[in-house]
Amino acid sequence: MKKAFTLIELIFVIVVIGILSSFALPKLNDTREHAIINSVKQDIGSITTAIKSHYLIKGDITKISDAIKYNESLWSGSDLFIEYKISSNSCVSIEVDKSSTVMLNITITPSSHSLCQKLANLGVSSTKEELY
Repeated sequence: MKKAFTLIELIFVIVVIGILSSFALPKLNDTREHAIINSVKQDIGSITTAIKSHYLIKGDITKISDAIKYNESLWSGSDLFIEYKISSNSCVSIEVDKSSTVMLNITITPSSHSLCQKLANLGVSSTKEELY
């Protein structure tokens, strides 16, 4: 009666685990990237909606942080400008330009990182809108 696994059985199990992990690990990385991209896409929508609503109600905006509380570990900036950076490169920037008419400028830089390119491929593009 056998009480232990043979060497060939152990090698076979290790090979099967290796083959399964070769399929699972790349898919796991794609899932992570997809989650980041969707999170940034949703952040852009939430931030722009909050800025538009704040301006519509108040008639003015002095700081983006007055309109919405954004995650400062992901987004950084000053009063009327915030940006999302990946590897120190600006991927998305949102700015309220008050030079003549009040404009909301969203700039996507697809060339800054592969995730930014994937964001652009999902249909997120640079836009300029007048705030009313």
